[in-house]
Amino acid sequence: MKFDKFSNVPVKKVNINSTCKKYDALIEKLEKATNADEAKKVVYEKFKLDDKINSDIQIVQIRNTIDINDKEINKLMDYYDANLPKLSEVDNKFSKVLVKSPFRKELEEEFSSYYFLKVENNMKTFSPEIMDDLAEENAISSEYNRLMGKATTTFRGQELPITKLDPFMDSKDRLERKEASEAYWEFFAKNEEKLGDIYSRLVSVRDRMAKKLGFDNYLKLGYLRLGRSDYDEKDVAKYREKVISDIVPLTQKLYKKQAKRIGIKKMAYYDLRLQFLSGNPKPKGTPKELIEKAQKMYAEMNKIPSKYFNFMVEHEMMDVEAKPGKIPGGYMTYIPTLKSSFIFSNFNGSSGDVDVLTHEFGHSLQGFLASNIKVPELRSPGYECSEIHSMSMEFLTYPWMKLFFEEDDPKYRYSHVVDGLEFIPYGVCVDHFQDWVYKNPHASHEQRKAKWRELEKIYTPQKVFGKENQFLESGGYWMRQLHIYVDPLYYIDYTIAQVAAFEFFVESLRSPKKTFKKYINYCKLGGTLPYKQLLKESGIANPMDDQTIPNLIPKLNKYLKKFDDSKF
Repeated sequence: MKFDKFSNVPVKKVNINSTCKKYDALIEKLEKATNADEAKKVVYEKFKLDDKINSDIQIVQIRNTIDINDKEINKLMDYYDANLPKLSEVDNKFSKVLVKSPFRKELEEEFSSYYFLKVENNMKTFSPEIMDDLAEENAISSEYNRLMGKATTTFRGQELPITKLDPFMDSKDRLERKEASEAYWEFFAKNEEKLGDIYSRLVSVRDRMAKKLGFDNYLKLGYLRLGRSDYDEKDVAKYREKVISDIVPLTQKLYKKQAKRIGIKKMAYYDLRLQFLSGNPKPKGTPKELIEKAQKMYAEMNKIPSKYFNFMVEHEMMDVEAKPGKIPGGYMTYIPTLKSSFIFSNFNGSSGDVDVLTHEFGHSLQGFLASNIKVPELRSPGYECSEIHSMSMEFLTYPWMKLFFEEDDPKYRYSHVVDGLEFIPYGVCVDHFQDWVYKNPHASHEQRKAKWRELEKIYTPQKVFGKENQFLESGGYWMRQLHIYVDPLYYIDYTIAQVAAFEFFVESLRSPKKTFKKYINYCKLGGTLPYKQLLKESGIANPMDDQTIPNLIPKLNKYLKKFDDSKF
Protein backbone atom coordinates (compact mmCIF):
# COMPACT_ATOMS: atom_id res chain seq x y z
CA MET A 1 0.00 0.00 0.00
CA LYS A 2 1.33 3.44 -0.93
CA PHE A 3 0.77 6.17 1.64
CA ASP A 4 2.07 9.64 2.45
CA LYS A 5 1.87 9.54 6.24
CA PHE A 6 0.45 7.28 8.92
CA SER A 7 -2.29 9.69 10.01
CA ASN A 8 -3.82 9.34 6.54
CA VAL A 9 -3.79 5.55 6.50
CA PRO A 10 -7.45 4.49 6.61
CA VAL A 11 -8.78 2.51 9.53
CA LYS A 12 -10.45 -0.64 8.23
CA LYS A 13 -12.64 -2.89 10.31
CA VAL A 14 -11.79 -6.51 9.69
CA ASN A 15 -15.02 -8.46 9.47
CA ILE A 16 -14.01 -11.51 11.47
CA ASN A 17 -16.83 -13.77 10.28
CA SER A 18 -16.24 -13.13 6.57
CA THR A 19 -12.47 -13.43 7.13
CA CYS A 20 -12.98 -16.82 8.75
CA LYS A 21 -14.86 -17.90 5.64
CA LYS A 22 -11.85 -16.91 3.52
CA TYR A 23 -9.63 -19.08 5.71
CA ASP A 24 -12.16 -21.92 5.51
CA ALA A 25 -11.97 -21.71 1.71
CA LEU A 26 -8.19 -21.98 1.88
CA ILE A 27 -8.46 -24.99 4.18
CA GLU A 28 -10.73 -26.68 1.65
CA LYS A 29 -8.29 -25.90 -1.19
CA LEU A 30 -5.39 -27.31 0.82
CA GLU A 31 -7.33 -30.49 1.54
CA LYS A 32 -8.12 -30.89 -2.16
CA ALA A 33 -4.60 -30.15 -3.41
CA THR A 34 -3.52 -32.91 -5.79
CA ASN A 35 0.18 -32.09 -5.85
CA ALA A 36 2.85 -30.21 -3.90
CA ASP A 37 2.75 -27.13 -6.14
CA GLU A 38 -0.97 -26.67 -5.53
CA ALA A 39 -0.42 -27.05 -1.79
CA LYS A 40 2.41 -24.49 -1.82
CA LYS A 41 0.23 -22.01 -3.69
CA VAL A 42 -2.48 -22.30 -1.03
CA VAL A 43 0.02 -21.71 1.78
CA TYR A 44 1.30 -18.58 0.02
CA GLU A 45 -2.30 -17.36 -0.33
CA LYS A 46 -2.70 -17.87 3.40
CA PHE A 47 0.44 -15.85 4.14
CA LYS A 48 -0.86 -12.98 1.99
CA LEU A 49 -4.19 -12.99 3.82
CA ASP A 50 -2.39 -13.13 7.19
CA ASP A 51 -0.39 -10.01 6.29
CA LYS A 52 -3.49 -8.13 5.18
CA ILE A 53 -5.56 -8.99 8.26
CA ASN A 54 -2.73 -8.47 10.74
CA SER A 55 -1.88 -5.07 9.21
CA ASP A 56 -5.46 -3.80 9.44
CA ILE A 57 -5.71 -4.93 13.06
CA GLN A 58 -2.32 -3.46 13.98
CA ILE A 59 -3.33 -0.05 12.63
CA VAL A 60 -6.33 -0.03 14.98
CA GLN A 61 -4.18 -1.18 17.92
CA ILE A 62 -1.63 1.59 17.25
CA ARG A 63 -4.33 4.25 17.16
CA ASN A 64 -5.75 2.86 20.39
CA THR A 65 -2.43 3.25 22.22
CA ILE A 66 -1.98 6.78 20.85
CA ASP A 67 -5.40 7.90 22.11
CA ILE A 68 -7.12 5.66 24.59
CA ASN A 69 -10.04 8.15 24.66
CA ASP A 70 -11.00 7.70 20.98
CA LYS A 71 -14.49 6.21 21.32
CA GLU A 72 -14.69 4.80 17.79
CA ILE A 73 -11.33 3.06 18.09
CA ASN A 74 -12.34 1.75 21.52
CA LYS A 75 -15.45 0.20 19.94
CA LEU A 76 -13.27 -1.50 17.34
CA MET A 77 -10.93 -2.79 20.05
CA ASP A 78 -13.91 -4.18 21.99
CA TYR A 79 -15.03 -5.92 18.79
CA TYR A 80 -11.57 -7.42 18.25
CA ASP A 81 -11.20 -8.44 21.89
CA ALA A 82 -14.39 -10.46 21.60
CA ASN A 83 -13.88 -11.87 18.10
CA LEU A 84 -10.16 -12.40 17.48
CA PRO A 85 -10.27 -15.85 19.13
CA LYS A 86 -12.32 -16.93 16.08
CA LEU A 87 -9.25 -16.25 13.93
CA SER A 88 -7.20 -18.38 16.30
CA GLU A 89 -9.70 -21.16 15.86
CA VAL A 90 -9.65 -21.10 12.05
CA ASP A 91 -5.85 -20.77 12.04
CA ASN A 92 -5.70 -23.86 14.20
CA LYS A 93 -7.90 -25.71 11.69
CA PHE A 94 -5.57 -24.70 8.85
CA SER A 95 -2.56 -25.88 10.85
CA LYS A 96 -4.11 -29.32 11.43
CA VAL A 97 -4.58 -29.79 7.72
CA LEU A 98 -1.13 -28.40 6.92
CA VAL A 99 0.85 -30.69 9.23
CA LYS A 100 -1.00 -33.76 7.94
CA SER A 101 -0.61 -32.82 4.29
CA PRO A 102 0.54 -35.72 2.05
CA PHE A 103 2.96 -33.17 0.60
CA ARG A 104 4.52 -32.22 3.92
CA LYS A 105 8.03 -33.18 2.81
CA GLU A 106 7.89 -30.78 -0.15
CA LEU A 107 6.22 -28.10 2.00
CA GLU A 108 8.99 -28.36 4.60
CA GLU A 109 11.56 -27.96 1.84
CA GLU A 110 9.77 -24.81 0.68
CA PHE A 111 8.95 -23.23 4.06
CA SER A 112 11.48 -24.94 6.42
CA SER A 113 11.10 -27.63 9.05
CA TYR A 114 11.40 -24.95 11.76
CA TYR A 115 8.24 -23.32 10.45
CA PHE A 116 6.43 -26.63 10.89
CA LEU A 117 7.84 -26.98 14.41
CA LYS A 118 6.45 -23.52 15.23
CA VAL A 119 3.09 -24.47 13.74
CA GLU A 120 2.93 -27.67 15.78
CA ASN A 121 3.91 -25.88 18.99
CA ASN A 122 1.34 -23.18 18.33
CA MET A 123 -1.33 -25.82 17.88
CA LYS A 124 -0.69 -26.88 21.47
CA THR A 125 -1.69 -23.40 22.66
CA PHE A 126 -5.24 -23.48 21.28
CA SER A 127 -8.45 -25.43 21.54
CA PRO A 128 -12.02 -24.28 20.76
CA GLU A 129 -12.62 -24.87 24.46
CA ILE A 130 -10.61 -21.77 25.39
CA MET A 131 -12.15 -19.30 22.91
CA ASP A 132 -14.21 -17.53 25.56
CA ASP A 133 -11.16 -17.41 27.83
CA LEU A 134 -9.07 -15.78 25.09
CA ALA A 135 -11.76 -13.15 24.59
CA GLU A 136 -11.84 -12.54 28.33
CA GLU A 137 -8.04 -12.20 28.47
CA ASN A 138 -8.19 -9.65 25.62
CA ALA A 139 -10.93 -7.65 27.34
CA ILE A 140 -9.11 -7.53 30.69
CA SER A 141 -5.87 -6.46 28.97
CA SER A 142 -7.77 -3.63 27.26
CA GLU A 143 -9.25 -2.65 30.62
CA TYR A 144 -5.71 -2.38 31.99
CA ASN A 145 -4.53 -0.31 28.99
CA ARG A 146 -7.42 2.09 29.41
CA LEU A 147 -6.69 2.56 33.08
CA MET A 148 -3.01 3.25 32.40
CA GLY A 149 -3.79 5.47 29.40
CA LYS A 150 -5.66 7.77 31.76
CA ALA A 151 -3.00 7.60 34.51
CA THR A 152 -2.52 11.07 35.95
CA THR A 153 -1.39 12.42 39.30
CA THR A 154 -1.06 15.76 41.05
CA PHE A 155 2.44 17.19 41.32
CA ARG A 156 2.95 20.60 42.91
CA GLY A 157 -0.61 21.63 42.17
CA GLN A 158 -0.62 20.47 38.55
CA GLU A 159 -2.41 17.43 37.14
CA LEU A 160 0.06 15.52 34.92
CA PRO A 161 0.20 12.18 33.11
CA ILE A 162 2.53 9.97 35.13
CA THR A 163 4.74 9.65 32.03
CA LYS A 164 5.60 13.36 32.41
CA LEU A 165 7.14 12.92 35.88
CA ASP A 166 10.44 11.32 34.84
CA PRO A 167 12.48 14.55 34.61
CA PHE A 168 11.33 15.55 38.10
CA MET A 169 12.08 12.10 39.51
CA ASP A 170 15.64 12.53 38.20
CA SER A 171 15.97 16.05 39.66
CA LYS A 172 19.18 17.28 41.30
CA ASP A 173 16.93 18.79 43.98
CA ARG A 174 16.31 16.00 46.49
CA LEU A 175 13.01 17.45 47.69
CA GLU A 176 11.74 17.74 44.13
CA ARG A 177 12.60 14.15 43.21
CA LYS A 178 11.08 12.96 46.51
CA GLU A 179 7.82 14.82 45.84
CA ALA A 180 7.75 13.66 42.20
CA SER A 181 8.34 10.05 43.24
CA GLU A 182 5.61 10.28 45.86
CA ALA A 183 3.21 11.75 43.28
CA TYR A 184 4.08 8.95 40.83
CA TRP A 185 3.50 6.16 43.33
CA GLU A 186 0.38 7.85 44.68
CA PHE A 187 -1.40 6.91 41.44
CA PHE A 188 -0.59 3.23 41.96
CA ALA A 189 -1.48 3.34 45.65
CA LYS A 190 -4.84 4.95 44.88
CA ASN A 191 -5.55 2.40 42.16
CA GLU A 192 -4.11 -0.62 43.97
CA GLU A 193 -7.47 -2.34 44.37
CA LYS A 194 -8.21 -2.02 40.62
CA LEU A 195 -4.71 -3.08 39.59
CA GLY A 196 -4.73 -6.02 41.96
CA ASP A 197 -8.15 -7.15 40.74
CA ILE A 198 -7.18 -6.84 37.05
CA TYR A 199 -4.09 -8.94 37.61
CA SER A 200 -5.96 -11.56 39.63
CA ARG A 201 -8.44 -11.97 36.80
CA LEU A 202 -5.65 -12.22 34.20
CA VAL A 203 -3.82 -14.88 36.23
CA SER A 204 -7.06 -16.78 36.74
CA VAL A 205 -8.04 -16.86 33.07
CA ARG A 206 -4.51 -17.83 31.99
CA ASP A 207 -4.38 -20.64 34.55
CA ARG A 208 -7.81 -21.82 33.43
CA MET A 209 -6.73 -21.92 29.77
CA ALA A 210 -3.57 -23.84 30.63
CA LYS A 211 -5.49 -26.51 32.54
CA LYS A 212 -8.09 -26.89 29.78
CA LEU A 213 -5.19 -27.51 27.38
CA GLY A 214 -3.71 -30.17 29.66
CA PHE A 215 -0.89 -28.24 31.32
CA ASP A 216 -0.20 -28.21 35.07
CA ASN A 217 -0.07 -24.41 35.11
CA TYR A 218 0.38 -21.45 32.76
CA LEU A 219 4.20 -21.61 32.59
CA LYS A 220 4.49 -24.26 29.87
CA LEU A 221 1.65 -22.69 27.89
CA GLY A 222 3.23 -19.26 28.30
CA TYR A 223 6.57 -20.48 26.98
CA LEU A 224 4.85 -22.01 23.94
CA ARG A 225 2.87 -18.81 23.30
CA LEU A 226 6.20 -16.96 23.27
CA GLY A 227 7.63 -19.42 20.75
CA ARG A 228 10.30 -20.83 23.06
CA SER A 229 11.21 -24.22 21.63
CA ASP A 230 14.79 -24.96 22.70
CA TYR A 231 14.94 -23.80 26.32
CA ASP A 232 12.58 -24.14 29.27
CA GLU A 233 11.89 -22.98 32.82
CA LYS A 234 14.84 -24.99 34.18
CA ASP A 235 17.26 -23.19 31.85
CA VAL A 236 15.84 -19.83 32.92
CA ALA A 237 16.03 -20.76 36.62
CA LYS A 238 19.72 -21.65 36.17
CA TYR A 239 20.30 -18.33 34.39
CA ARG A 240 18.60 -16.46 37.25
CA GLU A 241 21.05 -18.06 39.69
CA LYS A 242 23.95 -16.85 37.54
CA VAL A 243 22.62 -13.31 37.71
CA ILE A 244 22.37 -13.52 41.50
CA SER A 245 25.93 -14.83 41.88
CA ASP A 246 27.71 -12.73 39.23
CA ILE A 247 25.78 -9.54 38.53
CA VAL A 248 24.01 -8.60 41.78
CA PRO A 249 27.32 -8.18 43.72
CA LEU A 250 28.64 -5.92 40.94
CA THR A 251 25.52 -3.76 40.89
CA GLN A 252 25.75 -3.27 44.66
CA LYS A 253 29.29 -1.92 44.22
CA LEU A 254 28.01 0.42 41.51
CA TYR A 255 25.24 1.68 43.79
CA LYS A 256 27.82 2.39 46.52
CA LYS A 257 29.82 4.42 44.01
CA GLN A 258 26.65 6.27 43.08
CA ALA A 259 25.87 7.06 46.72
CA LYS A 260 29.36 8.47 47.14
CA ARG A 261 29.01 10.56 43.96
CA ILE A 262 25.75 12.17 45.02
CA GLY A 263 26.86 12.60 48.63
CA ILE A 264 24.19 10.48 50.30
CA LYS A 265 25.41 7.79 52.66
CA LYS A 266 22.17 5.82 52.67
CA MET A 267 20.14 6.32 49.50
CA ALA A 268 16.36 6.41 49.75
CA TYR A 269 14.28 4.87 46.98
CA TYR A 270 13.85 8.29 45.36
CA ASP A 271 17.63 8.82 45.23
CA LEU A 272 18.36 5.76 43.10
CA ARG A 273 17.52 7.46 39.82
CA LEU A 274 19.98 10.32 40.29
CA GLN A 275 23.35 9.19 38.99
CA PHE A 276 25.32 12.44 39.39
CA LEU A 277 25.18 15.57 41.55
CA SER A 278 25.52 17.60 38.38
CA GLY A 279 22.36 15.91 37.14
CA ASN A 280 21.65 12.94 34.91
CA PRO A 281 22.59 13.36 31.24
CA LYS A 282 19.75 14.88 29.27
CA PRO A 283 19.57 15.27 25.51
CA LYS A 284 19.80 18.78 24.12
CA GLY A 285 16.95 19.78 21.82
CA THR A 286 13.26 19.50 21.15
CA PRO A 287 11.73 16.18 20.00
CA LYS A 288 11.89 17.46 16.40
CA GLU A 289 15.56 18.40 16.82
CA LEU A 290 16.38 15.00 18.35
CA ILE A 291 14.87 13.26 15.34
CA GLU A 292 16.91 15.52 13.03
CA LYS A 293 20.05 14.60 14.98
CA ALA A 294 19.16 10.94 14.63
CA GLN A 295 18.88 11.43 10.87
CA LYS A 296 22.39 12.90 10.84
CA MET A 297 23.68 10.05 13.02
CA TYR A 298 22.32 7.29 10.79
CA ALA A 299 23.51 9.11 7.66
CA GLU A 300 27.07 9.01 9.00
CA MET A 301 26.70 5.49 10.36
CA ASN A 302 25.63 3.56 7.25
CA LYS A 303 23.38 4.02 4.23
CA ILE A 304 21.14 1.09 5.21
CA PRO A 305 19.79 2.52 8.49
CA SER A 306 19.92 6.06 7.08
CA LYS A 307 17.60 5.37 4.17
CA TYR A 308 15.07 3.53 6.31
CA PHE A 309 15.08 6.04 9.19
CA ASN A 310 14.49 8.87 6.71
CA PHE A 311 11.59 6.92 5.21
CA MET A 312 10.00 6.57 8.66
CA VAL A 313 10.40 10.29 9.37
CA GLU A 314 9.04 11.37 5.99
CA HIS A 315 5.98 9.14 6.36
CA GLU A 316 5.44 10.09 10.04
CA MET A 317 5.76 6.51 11.21
CA MET A 318 6.57 7.68 14.74
CA ASP A 319 4.49 9.08 17.59
CA VAL A 320 7.00 9.87 20.28
CA GLU A 321 5.82 12.76 22.47
CA ALA A 322 4.06 12.12 25.79
CA LYS A 323 0.52 13.50 25.89
CA PRO A 324 -2.78 12.86 27.66
CA GLY A 325 -4.56 9.72 26.51
CA LYS A 326 -1.43 7.83 25.44
CA ILE A 327 -0.62 4.61 27.23
CA PRO A 328 2.79 4.57 28.99
CA GLY A 329 5.85 2.88 27.50
CA GLY A 330 7.16 2.39 24.01
CA TYR A 331 7.10 -0.21 21.27
CA MET A 332 7.71 -0.94 17.60
CA THR A 333 5.42 -2.91 15.35
CA TYR A 334 5.95 -3.85 11.71
CA ILE A 335 2.98 -3.37 9.34
CA PRO A 336 3.41 -5.69 6.34
CA THR A 337 1.02 -3.94 3.93
CA LEU A 338 2.74 -0.58 4.53
CA LYS A 339 6.19 -2.20 4.37
CA SER A 340 7.14 -0.07 7.34
CA SER A 341 7.46 -0.14 11.09
CA PHE A 342 5.72 2.21 13.48
CA ILE A 343 7.49 3.56 16.58
CA PHE A 344 5.49 4.56 19.66
CA SER A 345 6.96 6.30 22.69
CA ASN A 346 6.54 9.00 25.34
CA PHE A 347 9.37 11.57 25.14
CA ASN A 348 9.80 13.34 28.47
CA GLY A 349 13.15 15.13 28.26
CA SER A 350 15.24 12.31 29.74
CA SER A 351 18.03 10.27 28.16
CA GLY A 352 15.37 7.66 27.50
CA ASP A 353 14.23 9.80 24.56
CA VAL A 354 17.49 9.04 22.77
CA ASP A 355 17.31 5.41 23.81
CA VAL A 356 13.97 5.22 21.95
CA LEU A 357 15.55 6.56 18.76
CA THR A 358 18.15 3.82 18.95
CA HIS A 359 16.32 0.97 20.72
CA GLU A 360 13.00 1.06 18.87
CA PHE A 361 14.72 1.85 15.59
CA GLY A 362 16.87 -1.27 16.07
CA HIS A 363 13.62 -3.24 16.13
CA SER A 364 12.33 -1.29 13.13
CA LEU A 365 15.44 -1.84 11.05
CA GLN A 366 15.29 -5.58 11.69
CA GLY A 367 11.63 -5.64 10.67
CA PHE A 368 12.55 -3.93 7.42
CA LEU A 369 15.64 -6.06 6.70
CA ALA A 370 13.74 -9.32 7.22
CA SER A 371 10.52 -8.19 5.52
CA ASN A 372 11.22 -10.25 2.41
CA ILE A 373 11.28 -13.55 4.29
CA LYS A 374 8.36 -15.36 2.67
CA VAL A 375 7.02 -16.98 5.86
CA PRO A 376 5.51 -14.27 8.15
CA GLU A 377 6.14 -16.34 11.28
CA LEU A 378 9.88 -16.47 10.48
CA ARG A 379 10.46 -12.76 9.86
CA SER A 380 11.14 -12.03 13.51
CA PRO A 381 12.61 -14.30 16.19
CA GLY A 382 11.44 -14.77 19.77
CA TYR A 383 11.55 -11.76 22.06
CA GLU A 384 14.86 -12.78 23.65
CA CYS A 385 16.49 -12.48 20.21
CA SER A 386 14.38 -9.55 18.99
CA GLU A 387 15.52 -7.42 21.91
CA ILE A 388 19.13 -8.00 20.87
CA HIS A 389 18.36 -6.02 17.70
CA SER A 390 17.20 -3.04 19.75
CA MET A 391 19.60 -3.09 22.69
CA SER A 392 22.64 -3.61 20.47
CA MET A 393 21.71 -0.59 18.37
CA GLU A 394 21.83 1.49 21.56
CA PHE A 395 25.53 0.62 21.88
CA LEU A 396 26.43 0.71 18.20
CA THR A 397 25.40 4.38 18.10
CA TYR A 398 27.78 5.41 20.94
CA PRO A 399 30.19 7.26 18.58
CA TRP A 400 27.36 9.71 17.81
CA MET A 401 26.04 10.35 21.32
CA LYS A 402 27.88 13.68 21.40
CA LEU A 403 25.29 14.90 18.87
CA PHE A 404 22.56 14.46 21.48
CA PHE A 405 24.33 15.04 24.78
CA GLU A 406 27.16 17.42 23.78
CA GLU A 407 29.46 17.87 26.81
CA ASP A 408 27.53 15.19 28.72
CA ASP A 409 28.46 12.51 26.17
CA PRO A 410 30.94 10.68 28.49
CA LYS A 411 28.45 10.92 31.34
CA TYR A 412 25.76 9.36 29.18
CA ARG A 413 27.92 6.47 27.98
CA TYR A 414 29.09 5.68 31.52
CA SER A 415 25.55 5.79 32.95
CA HIS A 416 24.10 3.83 30.05
CA VAL A 417 26.45 0.89 30.65
CA VAL A 418 25.77 1.08 34.39
CA ASP A 419 22.02 1.25 33.81
CA GLY A 420 22.25 -1.82 31.58
CA LEU A 421 24.04 -3.80 34.27
CA GLU A 422 21.68 -2.63 36.99
CA PHE A 423 18.64 -3.45 34.88
CA ILE A 424 19.46 -7.15 34.55
CA PRO A 425 18.73 -8.12 38.20
CA TYR A 426 15.47 -6.16 38.12
CA GLY A 427 14.40 -7.85 34.88
CA VAL A 428 15.22 -11.26 36.33
CA CYS A 429 13.27 -10.36 39.47
CA VAL A 430 10.20 -9.66 37.30
CA ASP A 431 10.59 -13.08 35.70
CA HIS A 432 11.09 -14.90 39.02
CA PHE A 433 7.97 -13.19 40.38
CA GLN A 434 5.86 -14.31 37.42
CA ASP A 435 7.26 -17.84 37.68
CA TRP A 436 6.02 -17.95 41.28
CA VAL A 437 2.66 -16.32 40.45
CA TYR A 438 1.75 -18.89 37.79
CA LYS A 439 2.88 -21.77 40.01
CA ASN A 440 0.65 -20.32 42.74
CA PRO A 441 -2.32 -18.96 40.75
CA HIS A 442 -4.67 -18.82 43.73
CA ALA A 443 -2.38 -16.64 45.86
CA SER A 444 -3.99 -13.49 47.19
CA HIS A 445 -2.98 -9.97 46.19
CA GLU A 446 -1.28 -9.53 49.57
CA GLN A 447 0.66 -12.77 49.12
CA ARG A 448 1.83 -11.60 45.69
CA LYS A 449 3.03 -8.34 47.16
CA ALA A 450 4.89 -10.17 49.94
CA LYS A 451 6.57 -12.47 47.41
CA TRP A 452 7.62 -9.50 45.28
CA ARG A 453 9.20 -7.77 48.28
CA GLU A 454 10.99 -11.00 49.20
CA LEU A 455 12.46 -11.30 45.70
CA GLU A 456 13.22 -7.59 45.54
CA LYS A 457 15.51 -7.97 48.55
CA ILE A 458 17.43 -10.72 46.73
CA TYR A 459 17.82 -9.08 43.32
CA THR A 460 17.69 -5.38 44.16
CA PRO A 461 18.71 -5.04 47.84
CA GLN A 462 19.56 -1.37 47.28
CA LYS A 463 15.83 -0.59 47.36
CA VAL A 464 15.02 0.58 50.88
CA PHE A 465 11.55 2.01 51.42
CA GLY A 466 10.76 1.70 55.13
CA LYS A 467 8.26 4.18 56.49
CA GLU A 468 8.85 6.63 53.63
CA ASN A 469 6.65 4.67 51.27
CA GLN A 470 4.46 2.00 52.78
CA PHE A 471 2.99 1.04 49.39
CA LEU A 472 6.44 0.07 48.10
CA GLU A 473 7.60 -1.42 51.40
CA SER A 474 4.59 -3.74 51.30
CA GLY A 475 5.61 -4.96 47.82
CA GLY A 476 3.65 -2.79 45.40
CA TYR A 477 6.43 -1.90 42.94
CA TRP A 478 5.54 -4.63 40.43
CA MET A 479 2.21 -2.97 39.65
CA ARG A 480 3.99 -0.39 37.50
CA GLN A 481 5.32 -3.06 35.11
CA LEU A 482 3.07 -3.25 32.05
CA HIS A 483 4.59 -6.53 30.84
CA ILE A 484 3.48 -8.37 33.96
CA TYR A 485 -0.10 -7.63 32.97
CA VAL A 486 -0.30 -7.78 29.18
CA ASP A 487 2.83 -9.70 28.12
CA PRO A 488 3.12 -12.58 30.62
CA LEU A 489 6.61 -14.09 30.99
CA TYR A 490 8.03 -11.60 28.45
CA TYR A 491 10.66 -9.84 30.54
CA ILE A 492 13.49 -12.27 31.04
CA ASP A 493 13.97 -11.68 27.31
CA TYR A 494 15.20 -8.14 27.95
CA THR A 495 17.88 -9.38 30.32
CA ILE A 496 19.08 -12.12 27.97
CA ALA A 497 19.22 -9.55 25.18
CA GLN A 498 21.06 -7.08 27.40
CA VAL A 499 23.86 -9.60 27.92
CA ALA A 500 24.07 -10.27 24.17
CA ALA A 501 23.99 -6.53 23.45
CA PHE A 502 26.94 -6.09 25.81
CA GLU A 503 28.75 -8.67 23.64
CA PHE A 504 28.09 -6.55 20.55
CA PHE A 505 29.26 -3.47 22.48
CA VAL A 506 32.58 -5.00 23.55
CA GLU A 507 33.23 -6.21 19.99
CA SER A 508 32.35 -2.78 18.55
CA LEU A 509 35.04 -1.14 20.70
CA ARG A 510 37.63 -3.26 18.87
CA SER A 511 36.16 -3.35 15.38
CA PRO A 512 33.10 -1.11 14.77
CA LYS A 513 32.64 -1.80 11.03
CA LYS A 514 33.02 -5.56 11.37
CA THR A 515 30.60 -5.57 14.33
CA PHE A 516 28.01 -3.53 12.44
CA LYS A 517 28.21 -5.95 9.51
CA LYS A 518 27.69 -8.83 11.93
CA TYR A 519 24.69 -6.97 13.39
CA ILE A 520 23.10 -6.43 9.96
CA ASN A 521 23.55 -10.09 9.05
CA TYR A 522 21.95 -11.09 12.35
CA CYS A 523 18.96 -8.83 11.63
CA LYS A 524 18.51 -10.29 8.14
CA LEU A 525 18.19 -13.81 9.55
CA GLY A 526 14.96 -12.78 11.26
CA GLY A 527 13.45 -15.75 13.06
CA THR A 528 14.44 -18.44 10.57
CA LEU A 529 16.15 -20.46 13.32
CA PRO A 530 15.34 -21.24 16.97
CA TYR A 531 17.10 -19.30 19.75
CA LYS A 532 20.29 -21.32 20.26
CA GLN A 533 20.87 -21.98 16.55
CA LEU A 534 20.21 -18.36 15.65
CA LEU A 535 22.82 -17.15 18.13
CA LYS A 536 25.32 -19.76 16.99
CA GLU A 537 24.78 -18.91 13.31
CA SER A 538 25.31 -15.22 14.14
CA GLY A 539 28.43 -15.75 16.26
CA ILE A 540 26.77 -14.60 19.49
CA ALA A 541 27.54 -16.36 22.78
CA ASN A 542 24.44 -17.76 24.49
CA PRO A 543 23.78 -15.58 27.60
CA MET A 544 22.44 -18.68 29.41
CA ASP A 545 25.71 -20.57 29.04
CA ASP A 546 27.72 -20.79 32.27
CA GLN A 547 30.74 -18.80 31.07
CA THR A 548 29.10 -16.02 29.06
CA ILE A 549 28.38 -13.61 31.92
CA PRO A 550 31.68 -14.29 33.80
CA ASN A 551 33.61 -13.66 30.56
CA LEU A 552 31.77 -10.41 29.94
CA ILE A 553 31.95 -8.73 33.37
CA PRO A 554 35.73 -7.99 33.36
CA LYS A 555 35.47 -6.37 29.93
CA LEU A 556 32.66 -4.09 31.07
CA ASN A 557 34.55 -3.24 34.25
CA LYS A 558 37.57 -2.32 32.14
CA TYR A 559 35.44 0.03 30.06
CA LEU A 560 33.90 1.70 33.12
CA LYS A 561 37.34 2.25 34.68
CA LYS A 562 38.21 4.54 31.76
CA PHE A 563 35.86 7.12 33.28
CA ASP A 564 36.52 9.22 36.36
CA ASP A 565 32.90 9.25 37.46
CA SER A 566 33.68 11.54 40.41
CA LYS A 567 34.12 14.39 37.93
CA PHE A 568 30.70 14.05 36.32
